[in-house]
Amino acid sequence: MAGEKLFENRVKRFLESEGVYPAGCPAQKMDGPLRGWYFKVWGGGFQKEGIPDLILNVNGFFLGVELKSERGRPSPIQKKNVSMINRSGGIGIILYPSGFEDFRQIVREVKACSSAIPGLSATKAAHTSTGCAIWTG
Repeated sequence: MAGEKLFENRVKRFLESEGVYPAGCPAQKMDGPLRGWYFKVWGGGFQKEGIPDLILNVNGFFLGVELKSERGRPSPIQKKNVSMINRSGGIGIILYPSGFEDFRQIVREVKACSSAIPGLSATKAAHTSTGCAIWTG
């Protein structure tokens, strides 16, 4: 388990270097412009089984990342959830240390992508003052 935690910290450092900050990160601790957001899912008795370890929003795209040590193996429910993320238009990843460079490339490409959903900006603006507010403040 220690290997997976070290890998998790490596992934988090990379994300923060790319402007993808942890939930609740104070603005003064952000070294550059905000390009995304993530949180660590803590498994346990009150958490739904098989949810990826890291949930990210990078440049408007949803990513779910299940972290594994090089010898770790995903459970059937983890595989199912990652598959569901991909089938529904997000990016679901089971990430091993040997795949870290590919992951870095994916994050950088997602950051550079400018066509998540063409009408998204108009939709956000249209709903900022309704009972279904998209909070931008």
